[in-house]
Amino acid sequence: MKKKNLKYFVIGAIVVGLITGFVIFDKVMNAPHRQISKEVTDFVMPAEDLQFQFANSQETATTKYMDKVIETYGSVTEIGLNHIVLEDKVLVMFLEGLNQEITEGDQLKIKGRCVGFDELILLVKIDQATTIN
Repeated sequence: MKKKNLKYFVIGAIVVGLITGFVIFDKVMNAPHRQISKEVTDFVMPAEDLQFQFANSQETATTKYMDKVIETYGSVTEIGLNHIVLEDKVLVMFLEGLNQEITEGDQLKIKGRCVGFDELILLVKIDQATTIN
């Protein structure tokens, strides 16, 4: 009798474990995405200052700014399909492409999430950006 009860207990534990694992997996995989445009801004600074922080001390700047919501501003120096570069210092990738007419030389203020620093081309990377009027 004991072996039969142990068998049912093990099978029950496995089923409960599988159901728990599935529920956790479902919650993690279907979690809502961050809406950076609606989050409170952590830092506001010119593009040149932001890039200087990373170039001066990348480790400190990464700890301070990584995955934070940043507003930065400056002159547009490059325009792509879904990105711009501010002051040749900050690469800004837009979530839904450029939603307004922007030309090189325009002064622009954006809000986005800092995702790091490219040491090779010395650009701070910001994604999920939106423009601020």
